[in-house]
Amino acid sequence: MLNSIQNFNVKTRTLKTSIALNLVWKDDFIQWEALDDHMKVFQLPKSQVWTPTMILHNPAEGFEITTESNSIDKTQHFFNGTVNYVITGSILTVCKPDIFLYPMDSHTCDIQVINSHYQENIVLKSLRNKIGFDHYTEHPEWVITGTDVSTNLVHGNITELAFIIHFSRKPEFHMVNVLLPITFLSALNVLVFVLPHHSGERISYSITILLTFVVFMNAMADELPPIGDPVCLLNIYITIQMTMSSSIVVFTIASLSLYDNEDKGKPVPVRWKIFAYYVGNILCLKFKNAQEFEIKDIPKINEVYPFEDDCDAIQDSPSPPFVDLGWKDVGHAYDKCFFVISSLILITDTATYFLCIFLHLT
Repeated sequence: MLNSIQNFNVKTRTLKTSIALNLVWKDDFIQWEALDDHMKVFQLPKSQVWTPTMILHNPAEGFEITTESNSIDKTQHFFNGTVNYVITGSILTVCKPDIFLYPMDSHTCDIQVINSHYQENIVLKSLRNKIGFDHYTEHPEWVITGTDVSTNLVHGNITELAFIIHFSRKPEFHMVNVLLPITFLSALNVLVFVLPHHSGERISYSITILLTFVVFMNAMADELPPIGDPVCLLNIYITIQMTMSSSIVVFTIASLSLYDNEDKGKPVPVRWKIFAYYVGNILCLKFKNAQEFEIKDIPKINEVYPFEDDCDAIQDSPSPPFVDLGWKDVGHAYDKCFFVISSLILITDTATYFLCIFLHLT
């Protein structure tokens, strides 16, 4: 019988439970003829009769299952030789966690019990195929989804009882305090390209978001085991967001350098003008100095004009529409371009993360 899950430590891979192990066997030496109902059962101290010593086969500390000091350490004897003995106590067993879907993770742990003397004539059998929950106290973080009981042969013909517990984490707390803040931070991360460049807060804003992701990574490292088997999906998602945040810091510095060229009076290279013009047409940007031309009217970059007879034609041909674009126009197009790219990456990896969780849960 399972009384409670006291603690499941993912980092140390241990499960602490409070159990009540009800042992029933037949003792042919203690039988009598019951003349009335008052003589059918009586109790004896455990020290005065034989009792099987049960031990854990997968302990984290201490093999023997001992009775709690405040419990009644007596055996109950019936007139037909049936003996009933209940062991109650807290045990610590080894359990390998599955943290792939953390904080919506589910785990399967078992409590393996065998007799301490490894005697083949002591055969362990379960009277139930499920674990009892007659006095179970619910844990605030873990909820039991199912149980099983199986009998196995170990060390030759020694019988082992395995009490299997399936349980999952209640994800509400972690979703509100971990998952949602990370998602909101990721959305705020891309807004650095919308922040006005003359505000002077772009670098500090992007670095603050990056440091926040580092704090979340450290918090995850304290919560999860150091062995990545399997690797936590949320950890992968945070790593992607932190990598993206690092890249945004670099792109933000590059963006500010473009605006700074305007103050330095540097000429705008043609390649930057072409970049700004085409990005502006794709993203429907309006430039103050840009001429109103269709894309089809833009002369080819590699077009070669004659130098002798067609000089008048060259003078009469329209100038490219991007010829008057300045560094501010280039910076504006650069910001919008990387804002769209960052937003698409954010939407894609966030949707992929939640899709993976949905597919594994279903």
